[in-house]
Amino acid sequence: MAGQLIFSSTVYLLVIPDKPVLPLYKSRSFVHQKYVVEGLSLAQIAAEIFSSKEAVRNALKRFGIPPRVPHRPHNGRVSEPRYGVKISNGRASPHLAEQQMFQTISELRRQGLTLRKIAEILTSVGVPTKKRGKSWHPQMVKRCLR
Repeated sequence: MAGQLIFSSTVYLLVIPDKPVLPLYKSRSFVHQKYVVEGLSLAQIAAEIFSSKEAVRNALKRFGIPPRVPHRPHNGRVSEPRYGVKISNGRASPHLAEQQMFQTISELRRQGLTLRKIAEILTSVGVPTKKRGKSWHPQMVKRCLR
């Protein structure tokens, strides 16, 4: 007798009379429903059936269900270039004024100033941040030193 797959909002059971319960990731219809139709991620499916992501991933391969292509955030564009780089005509190029700040920040750091003190100096002098923020933060200074 064929098994019957029962979908509900809370519990999923594959009922096969007189046979042990089949793990749900071994049911093609269940995996297809969850991954393709409902669009759930591997982690979401695994959490629902108390399984591992790897078991769900292997089931997708076994049933020939292709993995989804990871989306590219911001339509493939960088949301904001890092300090010292500008985007012009869709291409990254050096931002010369910001590049000069790297040398200044490095020199201040060599003189023994803390990241916090360098940030205070840049803010007090009026050096604009990448997002034209009002003040520099020590973490922003640290990123410039990399």
